[in-house]
Amino acid sequence: MSVIARSREANAAERFVRASRKVDLAFRAVRGEVAPESLLIEHSLAVLQLEQALDELAEAEALFDMTVSTGVPKRTN
Repeated sequence: MSVIARSREANAAERFVRASRKVDLAFRAVRGEVAPESLLIEHSLAVLQLEQALDELAEAEALFDMTVSTGVPKRTN
Protein backbone atom coordinates (compact mmCIF):
# COMPACT_ATOMS: atom_id res chain seq x y z
CA MET A 1 0.00 0.00 0.00
CA SER A 2 1.44 3.34 -0.97
CA VAL A 3 1.01 6.40 1.19
CA ILE A 4 0.88 9.82 -0.39
CA ALA A 5 2.09 12.55 1.91
CA ARG A 6 0.31 15.84 1.36
CA SER A 7 1.54 19.15 2.59
CA ARG A 8 -0.52 21.49 4.73
CA GLU A 9 -0.34 23.97 1.86
CA ALA A 10 -1.81 21.43 -0.59
CA ASN A 11 -4.60 20.57 1.85
CA ALA A 12 -5.38 24.25 2.41
CA ALA A 13 -5.37 24.91 -1.34
CA GLU A 14 -7.71 21.98 -1.96
CA ARG A 15 -10.11 23.26 0.70
CA PHE A 16 -10.04 26.71 -0.92
CA VAL A 17 -10.85 25.25 -4.34
CA ARG A 18 -13.75 23.18 -2.95
CA ALA A 19 -15.13 26.25 -1.18
CA SER A 20 -14.81 28.30 -4.39
CA ARG A 21 -16.81 25.69 -6.29
CA LYS A 22 -19.53 25.75 -3.62
CA VAL A 23 -19.77 29.54 -3.96
CA ASP A 24 -20.09 29.22 -7.73
CA LEU A 25 -22.86 26.63 -7.48
CA ALA A 26 -24.71 28.59 -4.81
CA PHE A 27 -24.45 31.80 -6.84
CA ARG A 28 -25.88 30.01 -9.88
CA ALA A 29 -28.77 28.74 -7.76
CA VAL A 30 -29.51 32.28 -6.53
CA ARG A 31 -29.57 33.50 -10.12
CA GLY A 32 -31.90 30.65 -11.07
CA GLU A 33 -29.39 28.94 -13.34
CA VAL A 34 -29.50 25.18 -13.35
CA ALA A 35 -26.11 23.64 -12.63
CA PRO A 36 -25.61 19.94 -13.40
CA GLU A 37 -25.10 19.06 -9.71
CA SER A 38 -27.99 21.06 -8.30
CA LEU A 39 -31.74 20.92 -8.10
CA LEU A 40 -34.08 23.84 -8.48
CA ILE A 41 -34.55 25.28 -4.98
CA GLU A 42 -36.36 28.21 -3.44
CA HIS A 43 -34.62 31.55 -3.73
CA SER A 44 -34.43 32.11 0.04
CA LEU A 45 -32.74 28.73 0.52
CA ALA A 46 -30.36 29.50 -2.34
CA VAL A 47 -29.40 32.79 -0.69
CA LEU A 48 -28.78 31.02 2.62
CA GLN A 49 -26.58 28.45 0.87
CA LEU A 50 -24.65 31.26 -0.83
CA GLU A 51 -24.06 33.00 2.51
CA GLN A 52 -22.80 29.77 4.04
CA ALA A 53 -20.58 29.06 1.04
CA LEU A 54 -19.09 32.56 1.24
CA ASP A 55 -18.36 32.08 4.95
CA GLU A 56 -16.68 28.76 4.20
CA LEU A 57 -14.65 30.38 1.42
CA ALA A 58 -13.50 33.15 3.76
CA GLU A 59 -12.36 30.58 6.33
CA ALA A 60 -10.58 28.53 3.67
CA GLU A 61 -8.84 31.63 2.33
CA ALA A 62 -7.68 32.64 5.81
CA LEU A 63 -6.38 29.13 6.48
CA PHE A 64 -4.55 29.06 3.14
CA ASP A 65 -3.02 32.50 3.68
CA MET A 66 -1.90 31.61 7.18
CA THR A 67 -0.51 28.25 6.09
CA VAL A 68 1.47 29.74 3.24
CA SER A 69 2.75 32.74 5.19
CA THR A 70 3.71 30.99 8.42
CA GLY A 71 3.64 27.30 7.64
CA VAL A 72 1.57 26.72 10.79
CA PRO A 73 -2.21 26.77 10.37
CA LYS A 74 -4.42 27.92 13.21
CA ARG A 75 -7.89 26.47 13.76
CA THR A 76 -10.78 28.83 13.07
CA ASN A 77 -13.42 26.82 14.93
